[in-house]
Amino acid sequence: MSNLTTIIVTGASRGLGRAVALLSIKHFNSNVLAIARSEKDLNSLKLHVENEHGHKGRLEFVVGDVNDSSVIDTAIKQCLSSWGRLDGIVTNAGVIEPIGTIANTKLEDWKGHFDVNFFSIISLLQKAIPHLRESKGRVITISSGAASHAYYGWGAYCTSKAALTSLTSNLAIEEPDITSIAIRPGAEHMLKGDYDKFVSLYKNKNLVNPEEPAYIIAGLVTGQPSKELNGKFYSWDDPELAAFQKK
Repeated sequence: MSNLTTIIVTGASRGLGRAVALLSIKHFNSNVLAIARSEKDLNSLKLHVENEHGHKGRLEFVVGDVNDSSVIDTAIKQCLSSWGRLDGIVTNAGVIEPIGTIANTKLEDWKGHFDVNFFSIISLLQKAIPHLRESKGRVITISSGAASHAYYGWGAYCTSKAALTSLTSNLAIEEPDITSIAIRPGAEHMLKGDYDKFVSLYKNKNLVNPEEPAYIIAGLVTGQPSKELNGKFYSWDDPELAAFQKK
């Protein structure tokens, strides 16, 4: 068994997820099991960790969709076979579509959206909880300001993030030995009628410099955050998280 903290990061091939994975290894001396759909990007991340930072054996990955239960099973098994432990999860994978009003979007698109942004996280948690109980681990869910504010045409995204934030609170009550925190990683530019701009920013993960919130998230998932934070929803730059800010 590894003596190092070991975490799973979903949506780890680029942007915020990639930054969390890198910082967890480089600055917080942890092992990372990365999940994403792009094998090319994950291979690039692994080579970056090994060749540029000299951390061989510290990052493994599973290629696939978080909606696929076999991907989740493989990730848990690989994490345990490689390092013998699981100490934390960052649920970064997510989608923004469909964009449109409730009246003008298809129910099937809403279901597909919730499959990624909500139900895939429940699937991961159900498989990970026994191991996180043992390690008294952490779950950091990536939420959004949209979880607590309605935006015209963003019903699916707003409600899925609200559901995720509520799920985080419920997890904290049901599993007191696991520290669960929902984090808003940056400012969304969701002005009415500004859909194309936001979709582009979201897809390219350019809402903020990802390393800023990623440092906080990596510190939370690999560290020992106060139980006072358990079940709460914070913006990455809230004063309650000042202890995790990069000095």
